Amino acid sequence: MPFVKKYIYIIYFITLFLFKTILNYFRNGNWALFDSFFYALLFVLFYAFATWAWDSKKYEKK
Repeated sequence: MPFVKKYIYIIYFITLFLFKTILNYFRNGNWALFDSFFYALLFVLFYAFATWAWDSKKYEKK
């Protein structure tokens, strides 16, 4: 599990990138790598922000 915790964002990015790329290939007949890259990057940034906000200690009850 330490490997997954250390590289969770990279694994998440690669998974989304491959999923979106393959999905575009079967839907449109092209790879659309540029669109897939930014789609995956957007979701990874959102995931990073959401985990940061969720783990924030600012509003923790004492």
